[in-house]
Amino acid sequence: MENELFQLWPTFILKKTFKDHDIYKDDILEFIKFYKTKYPLGREANENKDLYESNYDITNFANENKSLYNLIEFIGEGFKIVAYNANKEAWKNQKINANDIRAKITSMWFIDYLKNGFVFPHIHSNSSWSMVYYLDLGNPDTEDLSSSGTHFISPYNKSDSSDYGNLFSREASRNIVGREGDALFFPSTLIHSSYPSVNEKRIIFSANCYFEKIK
Repeated sequence: MENELFQLWPTFILKKTFKDHDIYKDDILEFIKFYKTKYPLGREANENKDLYESNYDITNFANENKSLYNLIEFIGEGFKIVAYNANKEAWKNQKINANDIRAKITSMWFIDYLKNGFVFPHIHSNSSWSMVYYLDLGNPDTEDLSSSGTHFISPYNKSDSSDYGNLFSREASRNIVGREGDALFFPSTLIHSSYPSVNEKRIIFSANCYFEKIK
């Protein structure tokens, strides 16, 4: 082969839409009200400001709530898609059949933002992939969604050169904006945060996942 191009260490981020969002949204919002009544203090975290965050135990309620169960199924499918596309070459080289690998959601939680609430830059530990699902953004047709996305910081070291040959690596960060029903799936090691919420409503779900070989 005369030319061979190696694409090493790419960053995969999947945006996937939950097609049944409108069917299950109201029921999931009722679950959130129930949860906040049962656990009024939520979870305290140093990276949070002006928001309510649940404990990491949301998957424990899936068997009692069909809407939540279907959301979790959607999240699991998204994790499988992004992990397969990121790992297919490595799995092929190591003779690993994708059907022999399964996803396990290790934690899941929701965040209910107050006005101006936000999350400082952070990563997620004890997992390979993470995600955020936009459940409620207020009035998504009329309000400004620029503050409703997820802000990612580039994992690359920046070059001090200003020529056009490395423009691809000089974007320091990217705010990816999703609409209600969208989910973003990304590496757990990718530093991310949220802008202060300018809207009165903003509720998201997050989850962590790792993959293991089926015995």
